[in-house]
Amino acid sequence: MSKGKIAIVGIGEVPTRIMPERSPWDIIYDICMEAVRDAGIDKNDVEGVISVAPQGQPQLAAEISFGKIPEELGLKGCRDVCVCNAGGASTSNCLRLAEQWIHSGVAKIVLIPQVTVHSTIPLEDLINFFALAGMDRQWEYPFGTTYNGAIAMMTRRYMKETGTTPEEMASVVVSLRKWATLDPNSMFYQKPVPSIEQVLSSPLVSDPLHRREGNILADGGAAMVVTSPDLARQITKTPVYKLGEGTAFFGAVPVLRDNKKTADGFKNSCQEAFNEAGISKENIDIWNIYLAYPVGHPVIMERLGLCEPGQAGKIFMEGHTWPGGKLPWSTIGDAVGRGHTGSGVSTATYVETARQLMDKAGARQVPKAKYVFQNTSGGSGMNNIATIWGRELS
Repeated sequence: MSKGKIAIVGIGEVPTRIMPERSPWDIIYDICMEAVRDAGIDKNDVEGVISVAPQGQPQLAAEISFGKIPEELGLKGCRDVCVCNAGGASTSNCLRLAEQWIHSGVAKIVLIPQVTVHSTIPLEDLINFFALAGMDRQWEYPFGTTYNGAIAMMTRRYMKETGTTPEEMASVVVSLRKWATLDPNSMFYQKPVPSIEQVLSSPLVSDPLHRREGNILADGGAAMVVTSPDLARQITKTPVYKLGEGTAFFGAVPVLRDNKKTADGFKNSCQEAFNEAGISKENIDIWNIYLAYPVGHPVIMERLGLCEPGQAGKIFMEGHTWPGGKLPWSTIGDAVGRGHTGSGVSTATYVETARQLMDKAGARQVPKAKYVFQNTSGGSGMNNIATIWGRELS
């Protein structure tokens, strides 16, 4: 049971950009110091550091794995360090481990940072990493399957089964970019939002995916300070509590996944989170979805029972998910809207969930937001981790 076992009390983030002059350690210093300051604590109050594993950055991963963050930051009170790797679900597991540390007495206050700098990885290494990461060497890689290819197949199947049109799929991108243009930490901050026609007229990458329906690899980082609910209330006036969680594992290989198992897994894991939180979907003010590609958004909307099967595309197309709409959705615009920082998109989404509930989201702020639903998913969609967050313990 996770209800009320952990609270976020401080957040830090740097803008997602392509900035090779900004080193990983520059980002780590900035996000960690900002999160500690935001929490209003002394850096030496941090007793544990649990980092999201850097993807495709072996030197940085080794430095973090062997304890360089507390040493570089001078965290004199730090008692232990660890790195978690579950792809895009890594941040969820960092939070889970932090819960264990806090409630077993290992650490009262835990710092969770994430950093990615894609722009300094040699192009050949970057291509090879994403060609191999998460791809089964027997059933996928030999046939040229890529992330874009795997997601394209999922998209085509979803469109065929539900009758969702290309225009409706493109409208998901429009919705995500509507939020992104309001986000100072997005690559697309204050940039024009593409129309449905512009999305569909961009070059095909892997039919039916167009270039504007994919991701731009970028550099970024974010951090959270977490603690127990009791201590959180003493530290800050705006703690954000994890109220419920549900999980489901679908399978590592997209072409071998059972579609019914995946559909049931999404539905059941989300319901588990609601049951544990003791609230219903009608109580949710914001739906912060992290699924990296557009197709995941209508799929999970339908699995959540927010609309009838095949109708989610129309909800996006009609603008209900936009800023000011009745169904605020992915308020940083997911990876499509902000730039893809590997596993860091899930960290940024958690930070945004906290930011909204702390009433610090600026132009994106959803008025009187009390409850946020958030999910993460790892690999090429291997699982779903559904969580409910709130301003107070319900």
